[in-house]
Amino acid sequence: EAKVLQEDFGQAIITAAFVDDILSLILFNVIFSLRGDFAFVPVVLLPIIAIIFMALAMVLAVKFWPKFINETIMPRIPNKEGAKVSPQDEALFLIMMTVLVAYATLTYFLGTHLWGCFIAGMSFACIDKHHWPHHVWVKQTKRA
Repeated sequence: EAKVLQEDFGQAIITAAFVDDILSLILFNVIFSLRGDFAFVPVVLLPIIAIIFMALAMVLAVKFWPKFINETIMPRIPNKEGAKVSPQDEALFLIMMTVLVAYATLTYFLGTHLWGCFIAGMSFACIDKHHWPHHVWVKQTKRA
């Protein structure tokens, strides 16, 4: 709104908020895994595996998903003239929902589904076309 996201301090604020969100999710998982007696696997091992998964998913969000969607999937989907919702929007929404459910399910077994939901949302932040995934998500979820 203030048009400062392209400035250095705007990027610093966004980066700090992103790191804060990740650290909050990690702390949330550790606190809830401490209920009852201490057990190594749920308190230590599963959060470490989840952190490794989050790092891998972040790399996928930057390197794999944009190229896979923009260069592999979308060129193969025909465009329908006059359609209320384009087939490309529907395909992107299907991919987004699939990634959301897959990541949330995986991280549920590692401690909390919130990690998967957060990373699934971040997975589509680097896709081109001027905030296209955001517009598709809002448009499609309003229909539901």
